Amino acid sequence: MSATTSTALVLARRIGIVLLFVVIMLRPGFGRAEVPTQLSDVDVIVVIDRTRSMAALDYEGKLPRITGAKADLTALAEALPGARFGMLAFGTDARVVLPLTSDSAAFGAAVETLYLEKPKDGIGSRADRPVPELKDLLERSAEQAPQRRRIVVFVGDGEDTTSEGTDESYADVADEIAGGAVLGYGTTQGAPMPEDDDLTGDLGFVQDSTTGDTAQSHADLDNLEKVADELGVPFEHRTRPGGLDDLARSFKASYSDGSGGHDRPAKHDLTWLAGVLLLALLLLELHAGWRAVWASRHVLAPRKGALR
Repeated sequence: MSATTSTALVLARRIGIVLLFVVIMLRPGFGRAEVPTQLSDVDVIVVIDRTRSMAALDYEGKLPRITGAKADLTALAEALPGARFGMLAFGTDARVVLPLTSDSAAFGAAVETLYLEKPKDGIGSRADRPVPELKDLLERSAEQAPQRRRIVVFVGDGEDTTSEGTDESYADVADEIAGGAVLGYGTTQGAPMPEDDDLTGDLGFVQDSTTGDTAQSHADLDNLEKVADELGVPFEHRTRPGGLDDLARSFKASYSDGSGGHDRPAKHDLTWLAGVLLLALLLLELHAGWRAVWASRHVLAPRKGALR
């Protein structure tokens, strides 16, 4: 092979490598894949009680209240695909544990890993404690995405066990939301609260510090209805799982294709083929380079010997 032909082949190979890089970036293919992902226009802010009373064993007769709450939040997220979810938890204090996100896996993890306060951690519960933080979160959401509709879902048992703090009203945020719901858990008859973090009762139950008897947590359904009235949303006393589809539909979420229209991926992607060709040319380039290095070493070896 002449030097001219060899040079031409090297040039063609390197041009081919560059062109294949460009082709891979363009992601060639044909057909249009179905894109199930949709984007919703609603922001759902979950306000959830994490005080020890949510461990009381009177959901479905014997399960912790928080078990029912977590199951309902998971079902609600499934019924609102593409919506943004955020979580504000309250107990001793109120804080955002999950900023608004369209990542359903992140919301699912936040729900699953939500932990309750230990029996002696809290200073007493108040259903109105998260109002200032909720108002701030709603205002920031409105500034960042004014076109979106904001939904508040309050989750708790309504039990107030302290008078400490400033009286707040959810009516202060009612004008900033497009809907929502108050989901109540527990019974007015009350139930004991497991002492252990796993809520199995293996370590016994929370004791009343004044009497020494097993403490009973009583849901305050009237307080929950008051919260619902202030927000201007319906109240649902949740005693068993299921039945949240109607609630999700009441939020009247609208959906758009989340693929970006013309940016839908091809049904039959040919990027892999360009990748295979690119790999072949790169291997040829490496082989040619190795041969050049090997040849230069053999040419230089006699010269080095002649200098000795």
